[in-house]
Amino acid sequence: MMSDNETFSQLVMPYTRKMWAVAYHILQRGDEAEDLVQDIMVKLWEMRDRMPSGTMLEPYIMTMTRNLCIDRIRSRHEYQCSDEEQLEWLDLQGDGAPPDAADESDPVESRDRLHATLRLIAQLPPDQARVLRCKVFDELQNSQIAQLMQTTEDNVRQLLSRARRKLKELAIKQGVI
Repeated sequence: MMSDNETFSQLVMPYTRKMWAVAYHILQRGDEAEDLVQDIMVKLWEMRDRMPSGTMLEPYIMTMTRNLCIDRIRSRHEYQCSDEEQLEWLDLQGDGAPPDAADESDPVESRDRLHATLRLIAQLPPDQARVLRCKVFDELQNSQIAQLMQTTEDNVRQLLSRARRKLKELAIKQGVI
């Protein structure tokens, strides 16, 4: 007879790579995907007596993975920041100066501008959008982004420069700024 640990290992461990792949695909962060898989393993261990078996186990685990990823995304810093903070980070004006306190717009206009800006980011080439999100929203250093994307810091700087330039062009063209 197998112990709980052996049974659990045989049933759940084969899915860890797939769980990580799904988590990484959604979260776009390797370390966060690893943490999420660890959290799922703990949850699965705690509910090992109530887990589905057979063909229902994989869909159950993958659904749990997807749902926890969505929860993580919702709780990230970028969704907790004010619209103005996100717009400041993007610095679409390009002058690097903080916005003038007297120049504050109403919250509805600010929210609309933020959503327009996020739509612009979605129009960037994937590498540029990813680098910009890592830099702006995740507040990662260029060296961290380079490591995450398995590239050089020079390439990260180049991608950031191109992303900001393209984002500004799109913003002007579409009337965001």
